[in-house]
Amino acid sequence: MIELGLEILNKIHENGYVAYIVGGYVRDSLLNISSNDIDITTNATPKELKKIFPGVKMELSNYGSLVLYYKNNRFDITTFRKEEKYLDNRHPSEIIYVNDLKTDLLRRDFTINALCLDKDNKLIDLIGGVDDLNNHVLKTITDSDISFQNDALRILRAIRFASLLDFNLSDEIIKAIKKN
Repeated sequence: MIELGLEILNKIHENGYVAYIVGGYVRDSLLNISSNDIDITTNATPKELKKIFPGVKMELSNYGSLVLYYKNNRFDITTFRKEEKYLDNRHPSEIIYVNDLKTDLLRRDFTINALCLDKDNKLIDLIGGVDDLNNHVLKTITDSDISFQNDALRILRAIRFASLLDFNLSDEIIKAIKKN
C-alpha cells in the first residue's frame, strides 16, 4: 500500500505540486502497527487533482478534501488549509487554502497525527510528534481547551488513542477533557 501512496505523491510532484502522506498511517508505521489507511495532504486543489488523475474515480467532499480511488485502493486527499471559526463544535465555518505544510499541520488534532512522509519516504516531523511517540504521551498541537472546543470529537479521539496505543494523556489534555 505504501508503494501506491508514494506513487500518488510522485505523480502530484511531477505536476508541479507537493504532497505528503500524513497522519495515522505514518504514526502506525512508526509504532509497527499494520495499516492500509493512507491520507495525503497537498498544495494541489481538488480541481487540480482531477487534472492530474483524469479518469480516476474521485468523490469530492466539503472542506477541501476528496477520496481518490487509485488502482482499487482508497486514498483521502486534502488540500493544505487552515480552518476558521468552528460553529458547531465539529466543523469549521470556513476553510482557506494555504501553500504551507506547517500551517496545515497546525490545524490537526494531536502531534502524533501530524507526522508526514515525503515522496522519497522520508519522515517529516514539524510538530514534535516523534518525541511524543517515543514518550508514549498524547498531546494536542494547539491549546487542548481550544482544540476540544473547536472539535468536541477530539475528546473521544484522545481517549481512544490513549487506550489503543497505551499512551498517557498530557496533563493539559486531562484538564481540558474535564472542563469540556
